[in-house]
Order: sequence, then C-alpha cells, then structure tokens
Amino acid sequence: GTKTLFVGYPYHEILPGMTWYYLVQSAYNMEALVSLLELSFTVRLQSPLYKDDNNRQKLRSPVILDWSDTVRGDFREMLVHHVVTNLLVIGSSFMRFTRVGSMVFVVHDVSDVPVDLSKLANFLKWKISTASCFAIMVFLWCLCRLTILPFVIYKSVLYESILVLKEHGGVVDRIFWVVFHPIFSFLVGLIILLHAAWFAMFLRMGYILVFRGEAHDLTEHKNGEPQLHTNGDAKVASNGKKQD
Repeated sequence: GTKTLFVGYPYHEILPGMTWYYLVQSAYNMEALVSLLELSFTVRLQSPLYKDDNNRQKLRSPVILDWSDTVRGDFREMLVHHVVTNLLVIGSSFMRFTRVGSMVFVVHDVSDVPVDLSKLANFLKWKISTASCFAIMVFLWCLCRLTILPFVIYKSVLYESILVLKEHGGVVDRIFWVVFHPIFSFLVGLIILLHAAWFAMFLRMGYILVFRGEAHDLTEHKNGEPQLHTNGDAKVASNGKKQD
C-alpha cells in the first residue's frame, strides 16, 4: 500500500527510469513556466533618460512590462501551479521523496490527457468531441486530482509517513520532521487547492456548454470566446461580425 512510499526512507534506490522520469518532468514544467511568461507579458525597451514638462532631464525604467493580448484567463492559478510544481520536482528529488513525488506526477499525467484533447477539440470547434472529452476530463480530474491525490497520497504524506518511519527506524530524523515534511506537505496541499479552484471553473464551463450550447475555454479566455453561428452561407460570430 501507500506505506511503501516511506519504508526505507531516505535510502530509497533510485533506478535510471525514475531519474529520467524526474528529468522529463523538470524539463517540461520549466518550459511550461517560461512559455506562460512569454505569452502573458510584452517587454519593450526605452531610453532611461527623458525630459519632463519643464524640460528637466529625469530617469525612468529602461524596461516597459505590460500584459500581452495572449495572456491566459487563469494566469494567476497557472503561474502559482507552475512555480509550486517546479519546487515540488526539485524539492522532492533533493529531499529524497522520489517515491511519493512520482505518484503525484502520475495522477497529474493521467488526468492531463483529456484536458489537452478537450482543448484541441474546442479549438477545432468540434462540439460533440469537445463535450465528450470534457466529460472524461471532469471524471478523471475528480478521480485523480480530487480523490486519489488528497485522500490517498496526501493522507499518506501527512499521517503514514511519520508512523512508518517511527515503526521502521525508531526515531524520526529531525531535519525530516522540522524541514522536509512541512515544506512538502504545504506544496502538495497548495496544488490540491488549485485543483479545486480549476474544478469550479470546469463546472462553470460545463454549465455554459449544457444550457447555452456554447463551448468556452475559460482557462484560455477569461470572458469566453466568440461563438460562430451559421447564417445562410456565412458564419457570424457572437459579436455580429461575419467570418470568412
């Protein structure tokens, strides 16, 4: 059971496959964080010297940072998620929590597949496929991220870890109890809260899809997307403009 996640800690054997899994997870999440920042902000350079209304020379920032038109609708949640995930990947490797860390990765990877498929179907405006992928996504999200992660894995981190270590080692290492365990528990707990926030967003998207017949990806567009409706031989968006 989940007790094996901590039996023998911190002397777990790390196989090459686990090493590669961590390297791929680290590379993917680092790239995702960089891509999120690139899509969310525009950076412009300007002269640090300028003259005010009284023709006096003053200093200003040489960099202008502004929101991009391509910023995600869930930018704040996604930014926190990527930062926390990268901390978990690096931290769990450093703290030797590779067994429980890999379990957290697995429940994420399984539920990520229908998320990406539903985004693709919505991008292509395939409503039936979007609805089907969305239903699978909600089911796997509830199963993996709102059931297995908090009530199986996180429960084991909070309770079983201490019991197992005391049972097999007699005394829990002080650095584990004071530093590693609280940090890891906090980061995983924060991830679970973000999953709950996203699930609330999914429920809103599902309500709009069922009762309005419109497929909106609120994670990408905070206020929804233009919907195309057939009007004779032309396609008319929800804002009334004709589309080619």
